[in-house]
Amino acid sequence: MKNTMVELSIANSDDMDAIAALHATSWQAIYRGLLSENYLNHDIFQDRQNIWQQRFAAPEPHQRILVAREGENLCGFICIYLDNHSQWGTLVENLHINRAYQGVGLGKQLLQSAAKLSHQQTADKGMYLEVLAGNQAAQTFYQKLGAFNARAQQWQAPDGSIVEEFVYRWQSVAPLFVK
Repeated sequence: MKNTMVELSIANSDDMDAIAALHATSWQAIYRGLLSENYLNHDIFQDRQNIWQQRFAAPEPHQRILVAREGENLCGFICIYLDNHSQWGTLVENLHINRAYQGVGLGKQLLQSAAKLSHQQTADKGMYLEVLAGNQAAQTFYQKLGAFNARAQQWQAPDGSIVEEFVYRWQSVAPLFVK
């Protein structure tokens, strides 16, 4: 990370293209060997662009998107859905960090900010997310932050394949406030 400060803020439509591009390049790096090469090499950028256009054009009332920026550079983002599940609480739909900013605590900072938003705006039923079984680095990251593997399931990926994944969750968001 450079000398200037990374700032977190609520995303707006001006962030859409950068979020879609980071989402796509992140998936290309992480999901190589897990999703089809054709999808990762050809379809992913338009697919992620379509997802983010929809999210910004017609946001769900409980959707929140936070971005981390250093000047004009998008360093990372998190998209959550507050109180999405009656028992498990807030869904972390996406959390992606630009490669140049990985390993410096930015993912943790975004998760903590999302947990605080969740705590302020909904009953604390916890948070949860889905992570591919083949994404061991993310699983280790979430475990270090107190999440546990609640169950295994399958995901119908955008390329049409069926991929094994886990649901990781925090029973309460409060432990995420601890630095």
